[in-house]
Amino acid sequence: MRIPYPQTVLVLLLLWSVPPSWEKNGSCRNFRRRHMLKMACSNGGKILLPKLMGFSGKDCTGCLGQSPALLVQGNDCSWNNRCKVDLSARRMVTGCYTNMKSVEVAEGQCIHNGTRIYDLITKKTQSSSSVGYHQLPRDAFLVRSHRKFPWNYSYKKLGSEWHQLRFIVGQEDINRRLLVSVLSLDIDSRRDTLYILHKQSLNLTRPGDSVQINIEDLSYVVLGFNSSINHHYPNIAKTRGFVMCLKLVDKDEQQRTKSVCDDVMNHEKLKFSLVKRNPQKCPGKGKRRKQKCNARKLKKG
Repeated sequence: MRIPYPQTVLVLLLLWSVPPSWEKNGSCRNFRRRHMLKMACSNGGKILLPKLMGFSGKDCTGCLGQSPALLVQGNDCSWNNRCKVDLSARRMVTGCYTNMKSVEVAEGQCIHNGTRIYDLITKKTQSSSSVGYHQLPRDAFLVRSHRKFPWNYSYKKLGSEWHQLRFIVGQEDINRRLLVSVLSLDIDSRRDTLYILHKQSLNLTRPGDSVQINIEDLSYVVLGFNSSINHHYPNIAKTRGFVMCLKLVDKDEQQRTKSVCDDVMNHEKLKFSLVKRNPQKCPGKGKRRKQKCNARKLKKG
């Protein structure tokens, strides 16, 4: 199920009552309504594609699924160094239709601090634009479809769109190789084309694809995306977009089997903890009224 990026965002300012005790990603946590999940990249980088899973039983047992809040807030965590996930809405709508009692960060990466990130679907990269040129980086870098990925991307105009991100090749780059690994890809295979161009064009069609481009001269390296409307909503696609990792290497470097994304991401750096919100204070007037309030808080927790 894909959900278009919400047009209205409600920001809740929450105060924490206890300092977090960080745990490695992959651990399971039982929680109550007063808890929130706090995630952060310990290397100062950015969170990417955390997958939050809820369980009907304690200690991540029973059936598993996701609530709308887990899905939405998990998506919103991407590209931030740290984020907070409200766990008060516990009803799951995928997997099984019951309340969550425990939660797990099943997947997620931390992009290394300082990694360059480029967006392909922007007004500046449209075919009619005279901007969108960048020097080809010497270190590994990321190209994503748009700033709000993994939310579905928006169309910049009606009809077909052509976007190009152009990288300037330096004299010292000639006779080197550009490695490309596709981390995530969700486009309309019938209407959309994602490609990389330098002397020849190569289409990128599946997540996990890895290709290499031999840099032969000073021609631009071009990442392109051709798209046409694939949804009955005029400005929002039904697909989410893509993320890929690229790195320039020497031509005689040993052929690698691992993804380029391993050079810019680390799973172990993503940490999380449960933290408590400041409890709502019960009114001070009336002993019986205060006792009832405290009893309700205890029941909710």
